[in-house]
Amino acid sequence: MTTECLLCGHKKAHKHGKTAKGIQRYRCPKCIQTFPENIGTLYYNRHLSPQEVHLILQSHAEGSSLRGVSRISGRAYNTVVSLIRDASVKAQMIHNGKIKQVNTSEIISDEMWSFIFKKQKNCTTEDLMMGDCWIGISLASDSGLIIAARVGKHTDSFLEELLVNTEGKTDCKSWNTDGWGGYERILGEEYEHYIGKERTQRLERTNGIVRQQTGKWHRRQNKFGKIWQQTEITARLIVSYFNWIWSNIRCGTTAAQRAGLTSRQWSWNDLVSYPTVF
Repeated sequence: MTTECLLCGHKKAHKHGKTAKGIQRYRCPKCIQTFPENIGTLYYNRHLSPQEVHLILQSHAEGSSLRGVSRISGRAYNTVVSLIRDASVKAQMIHNGKIKQVNTSEIISDEMWSFIFKKQKNCTTEDLMMGDCWIGISLASDSGLIIAARVGKHTDSFLEELLVNTEGKTDCKSWNTDGWGGYERILGEEYEHYIGKERTQRLERTNGIVRQQTGKWHRRQNKFGKIWQQTEITARLIVSYFNWIWSNIRCGTTAAQRAGLTSRQWSWNDLVSYPTVF
């Protein structure tokens, strides 16, 4: 039996024994390299079983802290951090590669507030990566798919990044937002812009779901983010979890299914095994 070489792309890499864990190995006659069948996945070169990988990712996606996940899984804190950071990269690859040309009649946009390390009133001018932290989300109104998400300060440049990311994934020019004046300053004349909470209710529900699943984004409690970069990592993972894995109880489908991007509900194995481009 032959398979394509995952290192050089040669079409006829041959079986070459198995690893100590029983994972099939292959050898490429062109580049003379050997590789296991799980190379390019999050299973590669980790002392974790697939079940442990899925448990760690699911626990974090459902709101457990990194140290909490470490206690739940019985694995070292650094092991958990490494896996979640690499999974976040995979999640971003999936988002960039799969979410394109989204068909929707309207885009709903809103922001969620949280804070990093300490409240904004206690920050100095040098604490640029602390204090208020906003997660901006644009949602396809027809399917409930999260089109784009950005993490940053509540500024026009933050909103402009969200707009640019959204434009690259859909041709829709109809935006529904709340009353923040930044939208009026950023959205040009070619956009149809409606201001009012009555058209952003679906995204408000989505924000509520995301808040409940991500403990550090809860309001009025003692959980909060400690590191700005970790909030960005968690946001990327949560967006892909919400779009591809999380199934709406009422609809029985994921947002990606309703958007026509997939025919089935994904599992963590689909995210973990998503091929890496070498």
